[in-house]
Amino acid sequence: MGTQTETPVTRFAAFKFKKGVSPERKGERTGAFLRLYAAHPTLLHTPPRGGRPLGGMSDLMGKSDAELAEEQGGGESGGEGLVKGGMGWDAGFVVVFKSDEARRQFDKEPGHARLKEETDPLLDKVFVYDFVEQGNLGW
Repeated sequence: MGTQTETPVTRFAAFKFKKGVSPERKGERTGAFLRLYAAHPTLLHTPPRGGRPLGGMSDLMGKSDAELAEEQGGGESGGEGLVKGGMGWDAGFVVVFKSDEARRQFDKEPGHARLKEETDPLLDKVFVYDFVEQGNLGW
């Protein structure tokens, strides 16, 4: 690591907690992820930043989530289209690793595995997307 030819890797992650998980518990779990990243500054190009969701597609389109979902033919709880009840994500963040090697090293850290074991039972769904910047979004 440390050469100029290394390409940073961006990670986007989002969490949706199960019903019944308290706001305090959600804050504790998301804080634990942030502390884990903070414990590995040599692997990071840019530390995590993120937050809770805004209105999403309903704000962009000037329509309610129910109206957008209805246009997709499934009502508010149907279909696997663009909008499904606002998607319900509780929090999301972006972090940039110095390289793919740094990303792989972070993912192998015992603290990462332990944190996932502690947090996964509280999650309804999680989305993680790692990418390198490419012109025209890779196409």
